[in-house]
Amino acid sequence: MAEDDPRRGSARPSPDSPSGGGSGAETGYAVIGTLISGMAVWGGVGWLLDQWLDTRVFFPVGIILGMAVAIYLVVARFGGLPSPSGAPHSTSQGGRRSRPGTQKGQR
Repeated sequence: MAEDDPRRGSARPSPDSPSGGGSGAETGYAVIGTLISGMAVWGGVGWLLDQWLDTRVFFPVGIILGMAVAIYLVVARFGGLPSPSGAPHSTSQGGRRSRPGTQKGQR
């Protein structure tokens, strides 16, 4: 019982294994937040440039650029879809799938 309560001023012991990637809802909120933030920040920069230069082109360009950067960040952080567990995936140089090996004389 006394081991469960850390003493005042001392740090809690860290768990032996770090927690997983989080639930699906947490990941979904992180993705949506990244997409909205990208559009808001870069759209805001575009709006400020439009106000400063008295134009109307930078706001939509900023929103599109913000969405593109946000999509890149989501893919870089969370990755793509996991590959199926039973599918063989032998690749050759350049990432192309190699042709199946055949015996000499067979096509």
